[in-house]
Amino acid sequence: MHQATSVQCYWQGHSPDWLTRTVAWATFLEKVPDMKTVIAIGQGAAKDSFRMVDHPIPEPGTGEVRVRIYASGINPSDYKVRSGAQGPLPEGDVIPHSDGAGIIEAVGAGVASSRIGERVWVFNVNRSADGMTQGNRGTAAEQIVVDVAYTALLPDGISFEQGACLGVPAMTAHRALMADGPIKDKWVLVTGGAGAVGLCAIALAKWAGARVITTVSGPEKAEHARQAGADHIINYREENLPEAVLAVTNGTKIDRIVDVALSDTMQDAHLYLRQGGVIAHYATTNPA
Repeated sequence: MHQATSVQCYWQGHSPDWLTRTVAWATFLEKVPDMKTVIAIGQGAAKDSFRMVDHPIPEPGTGEVRVRIYASGINPSDYKVRSGAQGPLPEGDVIPHSDGAGIIEAVGAGVASSRIGERVWVFNVNRSADGMTQGNRGTAAEQIVVDVAYTALLPDGISFEQGACLGVPAMTAHRALMADGPIKDKWVLVTGGAGAVGLCAIALAKWAGARVITTVSGPEKAEHARQAGADHIINYREENLPEAVLAVTNGTKIDRIVDVALSDTMQDAHLYLRQGGVIAHYATTNPA
């Protein structure tokens, strides 16, 4: 039985590439003949929470594909699950991690055989059927089966580790920005602009034609946000947020907020968010 080798970790902020910084780490699994997977055996410190096991190679069903995983991305929702912040683990073997990237090796009924060999990134894999809670089948395995709707083509110029950084952060950012309609020429505020979702939201908002303001806590994070494309960057530890936002917009209230800390933002959002404006919130574990 061969062991998975070549394990590397990337910590947020240590790479010159902003896309790679959008995930805390990525775990790389070498292509080997036998199926290896990681399962969660508890919650708490990472060193005490996982073990490597043998698993049968899964076969894709109708509408599914089997992907050989080359990079398994760990995003904030994954470590919140591991810590217990999002409730207990489901019953049975739990393969962790929501996102990843690899190559399609087999397809089920209803999926074109031409998809075999495609480089793809996958997202939100280990969710329950309703998409709201932790599921059992994540990307910390050599091969996974996933609904083809949760795969997206990975261009040749993008590495597997970059693809594994997209996933939930990118899809969350896209939903938060676009759920209420187009944002071309609108003012958008992204709070926490140096985080995983924040960086994706900045880049996507600029791509969609918005004017983007973001908040950060220091100079290093400001540089990350600037590389992602932010037009205006506010250090919320040094500046009054409502005053700084209105100074940027010449007194015009903004149209949309992509927010990571709702209990803080709601205290004074009425001062700089227009009537009928939208706050799209995600991520907090603060019950307030």
